[in-house]
Amino acid sequence: MNIVFMGTPEFSSKTLEKLVENNKHKVLAVFTKPDKVNKRGNRVELSAVKKLALEKGIKVYQPQTLKSENVKKVLLNLKPDLILVVAYGKILPEEVLFLPKYGCINLHGSLLPKYRGSAPIQRAVLNSEKETGVTTMFMDEGMDTGDILLKEKIKIEEEDSSKSLFKKLAKIGSELVLKTLELLEKGLLKRTKQNDEEATYAPPLSKEEAKIIWDEMDARKISILVKGMDAGPVAYTTLNGKRLKIFKSRVSNAAYSKIEHSVGEVVSEDPFTVLCKNNTLLEILELQAENKRKMGAKDFLLGNKMLGKKLGT
Repeated sequence: MNIVFMGTPEFSSKTLEKLVENNKHKVLAVFTKPDKVNKRGNRVELSAVKKLALEKGIKVYQPQTLKSENVKKVLLNLKPDLILVVAYGKILPEEVLFLPKYGCINLHGSLLPKYRGSAPIQRAVLNSEKETGVTTMFMDEGMDTGDILLKEKIKIEEEDSSKSLFKKLAKIGSELVLKTLELLEKGLLKRTKQNDEEATYAPPLSKEEAKIIWDEMDARKISILVKGMDAGPVAYTTLNGKRLKIFKSRVSNAAYSKIEHSVGEVVSEDPFTVLCKNNTLLEILELQAENKRKMGAKDFLLGNKMLGKKLGT
């Protein structure tokens, strides 16, 4: 088939890479979000999909919106049999959805109808789900409401975070897309209507949600927050008014001593341990101070004496 691919992040690029390697279908062009300008270095940042497309010699389009007449003309000239969408980040208007011969197929990072929306992987971690997966579906005008084609389920392990699940699901998803395309070509693809009554939603993550509130969260809840936010926005606290990002942590098995400490206080530097609600303890393993590089706890403590200091201040 002749395919137009639409996607933006690393999660999408894995499917594009698999599609190119498979060499059974022709990728006519790639649509990806416009380049970003890095505020700190004023450098232009290319999406993972754009980088791969340029490397493979595939034509790249980066419209601000798909609703323009120019985009419609481009797609009509390309004459795709199918548009394949993976984490593109833009809404496809009706005239685009029904333009290709086979319509538009989307790879979604959840077991639909659960976790419709833009942050399904992160929300699954934050909600302590035991399993997740990927779904291919025919797209319609709704938000992830189209007919389900294929699903692949995986277990969420105790050590999994959003970042590790993105990698796992990107690989599984790319394989599921190829299987979906194979069945589509053979006319063997079955469509299943979604049960809207079982639908749940995964809205975008906000920076406010990423804030650690020491007085309200025990160590397990903070550990889950850190895991769920590690792909961005990263969980954070403050120290002397400056932001301190926490990339990795774990619940400590150590018993809390009876010495009087307050919640949010660093009670040990070896390992770097903070007292949380209900006398629970959290070990901080990887963090980043404001305007500094990310580092392990031991390296951070070489230049920062933390014992007795209170986080969230």
